[in-house]
Amino acid sequence: MHDRRPVIAARELAVGYPGGPVVLSDLTFAVAPGERVGVLGPNGGGKTTLMRALLGELEPRAGTLVVEGRPGTVPQTDRSRLDYPVSALDVVLMGALSRSPWWRRPGRSERAAALAALGRVGLADRARTTFGELSGGQRQRVLVARALLQDADIVLFDEPFTGLDAASTDRLMALIDDLAGEGRCVLVSTHDVAQAGAWDHVLRVDRRMLDYGPPEPVLVHA
Repeated sequence: MHDRRPVIAARELAVGYPGGPVVLSDLTFAVAPGERVGVLGPNGGGKTTLMRALLGELEPRAGTLVVEGRPGTVPQTDRSRLDYPVSALDVVLMGALSRSPWWRRPGRSERAAALAALGRVGLADRARTTFGELSGGQRQRVLVARALLQDADIVLFDEPFTGLDAASTDRLMALIDDLAGEGRCVLVSTHDVAQAGAWDHVLRVDRRMLDYGPPEPVLVHA
């Protein structure tokens, strides 16, 4: 049974970019281990800004934000196309390198862990494939493997289903369920109401928090 103490707790939180206006405000919510939260809102509504705050990249402009644990991010695949040839294994190894000095090369243990992470997401046979040659769904799973290698116990997905076919969407949703089943806290940003309804809670935002709670009552007004 998972510890039910929140790993994310926001109270009257407002966030924005340095030198700019507040982008998202009035955020009060808490997320416990093993919970899956859909962050629902329109493009430009503040979803990505919230993700960056949870990663520690943006300081609160008002209120408080407590994050207990190591966050990892799975960005949109169209933001993850690399301009030079790099294998799926190399992309996953970036997760290990994020916790190491810049000059340190990955060793045998890191490579073994990266291969195991690729196996976990069903892509061990694509370790040597160039990242850009993979399908959208496969690239998303590689990025999940990278987050696993970061020992992330909070996994943040930024619009992960964009451009995926039905089979890839189902596979990724099953993987998200597995992550939550292991006690990881998972937040998934989306502008799709149907997708948001698949999770345990929905955080509805549009420049401010509109609602937070179980999907059925929250989505009545979406």
